[in-house]
Amino acid sequence: MPDNKPKPQSIPWQSLGPSVHYANRLQCLPGFAFGPRIIEEHQFIFVAAGKGIAWIQGDCYNASPGCLFYYGPDTVHHFIADEAEPFLLYGLHFSWLPVLAHEHRGSGLIIRDAKFDPVIDTKKDNRMLIGDENGQSPDCLLIGDVRQLSAQRFEPRFIRLAEAYSMEEREFKQPLLSGLLLELIAAIKQHEVREISSKTTSPLISAISKKLTEHACERYNHGWLGEWSAYHPDHIARLFRSELGMTPHDFFMACKLQLAKELLTHSELSLLAIADELGTGTIHNFTKWFKQHAGMPPGRFRKQSRFI
Repeated sequence: MPDNKPKPQSIPWQSLGPSVHYANRLQCLPGFAFGPRIIEEHQFIFVAAGKGIAWIQGDCYNASPGCLFYYGPDTVHHFIADEAEPFLLYGLHFSWLPVLAHEHRGSGLIIRDAKFDPVIDTKKDNRMLIGDENGQSPDCLLIGDVRQLSAQRFEPRFIRLAEAYSMEEREFKQPLLSGLLLELIAAIKQHEVREISSKTTSPLISAISKKLTEHACERYNHGWLGEWSAYHPDHIARLFRSELGMTPHDFFMACKLQLAKELLTHSELSLLAIADELGTGTIHNFTKWFKQHAGMPPGRFRKQSRFI
């Protein structure tokens, strides 16, 4: 059966080169609202304080401190501040890829009134996947309508972006803004990793992950999950992903990659011997797999790991 589920847009980490079109800080008045509207850029809205309601397409969200909202071009959105505790918001209009100087509009943002009718309109897939387009790598970052961050930790990052945007025009202004936005996106992923690792892992899944690590030099066997527990392998796989945020196979391959890096760095084994040790098949298969996940061929990684 073909998979007809919509897939998010994707972009590799290495291709990220965001351009910031606008950044600001807005202390809302009681009941202040903007939208329903659409814009031509991508936008982050970060709630630093206060509360209210956010609508993205036909979905309604309670907005509170630490909420980060995201939507892309032509996605209908609408925000309404609370009467008693209105928002303190930071807004960021940007593109994921570099924008040439003659294409940059400065603050000439294009905003249009719009509405979303759930009876007539079909929802767009409003997500952006950064990393492996299949979303299998643990380094992937999926950005959707909203996620919860730490208001205390992330507000300073938005303050720096707003301040940098408001500075006078200089040649280094856009590179500075791009660097700050890249740092913000990477920090979102780091926050996600910390959140996953801070969750309590059950003794069963801890034991399974330890076993997977110990068998990293072998070929993956889904049946292990049943052998190492009293449950069906598919049930264990669902529990594993629920607790650790990745499939057992992805965890296993990350362990194998780490083992490959250790052998390349600390041993004199040939690439053929390492491929054999890890059960990855031919040198060609090993090199292709390692380059895909480490970003460089194994020979180059070994050379760089021994350079000072």
